[in-house]
Amino acid sequence: MDDGSKCRDRDIYLNTQQFSIQDQKRLVTLLRKIGIKSRLNKDKKYYRIRIMKESIGKFMEMIDPYVISSMRYKLVMTL
Repeated sequence: MDDGSKCRDRDIYLNTQQFSIQDQKRLVTLLRKIGIKSRLNKDKKYYRIRIMKESIGKFMEMIDPYVISSMRYKLVMTL
């Protein structure tokens, strides 16, 4: 729950740099299938998953029930 960030009120990044590129592409495909607009974003020499601004609300609603109390400050329900 602690390996991600929000970038300047635009997008959310999931720090998946240590996953293989094939696994990251698979995750992006699965996110898209459930209506979460995402893509890979190059971070220096590695890639990470970027959740697009228009999907942040839906993504937050989906993960909300599973976020432990000490990490709830990371939830951004409105932009």
